[in-house]
Amino acid sequence: MDFDIVIPLGPNEVKNIQKQIDHVSKFVQGFRRIFVISYDADIILNGCSVINENIFPFKMQDVAKYFAKHQGKCNRNGWYFQQLLKLYAGQVVPNILPDYLVIDADVFFLKPVSFYNKVKMMDSSGTKEYMETFFTVGLEYHVPYFEHIHRLHPSLKKEFNTYSGISHHMMFSTFYLKEMMTMIENFHGSGLFWQIFIESVKEHLKYSPSNLESGASEYELYFNYMIQYHPDLVHIRQLKWQNVSCKIESFDLDLDYVSLCWYM
Repeated sequence: MDFDIVIPLGPNEVKNIQKQIDHVSKFVQGFRRIFVISYDADIILNGCSVINENIFPFKMQDVAKYFAKHQGKCNRNGWYFQQLLKLYAGQVVPNILPDYLVIDADVFFLKPVSFYNKVKMMDSSGTKEYMETFFTVGLEYHVPYFEHIHRLHPSLKKEFNTYSGISHHMMFSTFYLKEMMTMIENFHGSGLFWQIFIESVKEHLKYSPSNLESGASEYELYFNYMIQYHPDLVHIRQLKWQNVSCKIESFDLDLDYVSLCWYM
């Protein structure tokens, strides 16, 4: 099953982005093209197509307007903005395939990895084959993320006590993203999904403007939506991965991938 790769790029990840693209190209199996959605439209990278983030129907300033109402808060604007870039890439990036794998710009795959599982099922008409999407899971449990998705739609909740959908990458289907967005827009009655997503963030109201609070997760939203509404299309798996602060050359090669967090 063909898919493209989307990597949102912010200024904090520029240093290692070419090395990351090289790792993605080497180890991710079955993709067609890599799209880097960049804050800098003039950046030159090999092995990918650079997309200007300005083509999206919302801008960083649109996100900033909401949070600025809280004593001028601004230190999470880019973080929430990138979440929306990931969710809308399939509808905005020219010539992108309907299925696309989002990979955070600090993720380095270290072993070959695939993202679909072929399943055979028997029914009265015979054997049928279809493809499940692999969802890699983590262990994070941050309550505000689930409060946020519940504000988006009352049916949305954390589906597993043990699993988290946050693993720094995720396969998205534009078809099911549109379905989810329409469901949320219909519930709220007015506004576009991206506006509802931002205006449903409330965690910042509990803290001073200098705090780096986390009030929403695009990964937890889509992961739990798919588990709840389309469980037959999802295959849960656990890869070996870690958040690390070491140099690229110091990676533990026993891992499937690492997230080289710039803030660690």
